[in-house]
Amino acid sequence: MNCIKRAFLYVTRKRGKSILLFAILLIMATFVLTGLSVRQASELAQLELRQSLGGKFDIYVDWTNSPYVVKEILTDEVDEETGKTVTSFLQYSTVQFTPENVTAIKSVPGVKYCSARLSDLIPFEELSLFPGTVPISEKYQHRTKLFGVCSTQDDQLFTTGTLTLTEGRHIDFNDSGCAIISRDLAEKSELKIGDYITTHVYSIEDDGYTGKEVRVKIIGLFEANITEQFGETVTAYDKIQNRVFVDLQTAVEIDGGQINYGFSAMNITIDDPQNMERIVSDVKALPSIDWKAFTVEVDNEVYENAAAPLSTLNELVFVLLVVIIAVSAIILALILTLWTKSRIHEIGVFLSVGIKKSAIIGQYLAEVMMIAILAFGLSYFSSNAVAGQIGNHLLEQSMQTSKGDDDITAAAVGVDVGADTLIQKPLPTENGIQVTVNLENLLHLYLIGTAVIIAAVSVSSVTVMRLKPREILSKMS
Repeated sequence: MNCIKRAFLYVTRKRGKSILLFAILLIMATFVLTGLSVRQASELAQLELRQSLGGKFDIYVDWTNSPYVVKEILTDEVDEETGKTVTSFLQYSTVQFTPENVTAIKSVPGVKYCSARLSDLIPFEELSLFPGTVPISEKYQHRTKLFGVCSTQDDQLFTTGTLTLTEGRHIDFNDSGCAIISRDLAEKSELKIGDYITTHVYSIEDDGYTGKEVRVKIIGLFEANITEQFGETVTAYDKIQNRVFVDLQTAVEIDGGQINYGFSAMNITIDDPQNMERIVSDVKALPSIDWKAFTVEVDNEVYENAAAPLSTLNELVFVLLVVIIAVSAIILALILTLWTKSRIHEIGVFLSVGIKKSAIIGQYLAEVMMIAILAFGLSYFSSNAVAGQIGNHLLEQSMQTSKGDDDITAAAVGVDVGADTLIQKPLPTENGIQVTVNLENLLHLYLIGTAVIIAAVSVSSVTVMRLKPREILSKMS
């Protein structure tokens, strides 16, 4: 009779012991499987969080240390009330980012978007602007905010979903004389795709747009998914419906090419905040950018604050798993040791008829594995019933012990960049984490459980199996 058959007969005959061992293994398996499921759900939530928030860093002109910064005094005026001389000046950098620099940064692995723009207040003859809630001087009443970009598809207002292109196409790197305006502004101004809007080149002498005429073709219309709230103060040129996007070449032409012929700042979005250090290092290694003119500012705080509870949860679950596995192995070894000592007579009989010790240990292992296979399988259902509740309870505890709770909440609402409020997707953890037990978790349970059982059976058998047949007979007597 082989050890498998002997193990089956023993398990079916000793129903009390088998039921007790089944209950112990089921409880242990439920805890381990729940821990594995929560850990996997936490890792998945971290991945979703990284994909949702991304990582951001800015590159801009180093106005303090750059050797290319120029400051020109424009006027010296005497304040009539104080009698003090007030000096107004113009500051700019002779080294700026070019479209080629933008393309080079976009080619760095891990960079998702590279948003660069220059802005100015420009009058367009054909536009009937929406009025603001803040009175402004006559000089600016007919002007709106113009953004010169390499690509609207990469601009933060579009990548975050604050603006959505609803008709036409995006402005691209190779475009010239192209514009995108809001659908609302187009309807109010009785314009459509293919129509032209007109402005003039800026004249320094006249301090206004009185120079050469510039005509720009409308190639796309956008809709704003977020607007100012009722009662919010906003100027006409800051209203998002009045914004105009044009290609960089056109923006430089309108400006007169006196100062702005490129970008003084760029906002880079990466696909995984965990790779921030590597990506920033790769960007700084680009030979086409003169880094004496620029500085880098990393903004990973939103992700780090939002990921803190999940990171704490991951560490907590890992510690719990180690403790559960260790305690399970110890308890199982103790129980099996007691049971093995009670079977000394059986061991003596087996040895007397020529059955090897390895076959006896194999039988004991088979006995436990027969019960374990059933217990591990049923733990799939018990773990599914409790995993979600336990996982979210642990997440709540992690959030309470993590710092920056206010920042975490704010991250789900929005991120302010300059004068623009960007839509931010809700965090994956906003309504807790979704914990489900899958076949991969069950496979890991069987592997861990088998290792624990082998260790426990080996430890429990050592005290008896090292005895010689004569010693066993003397203990029996």
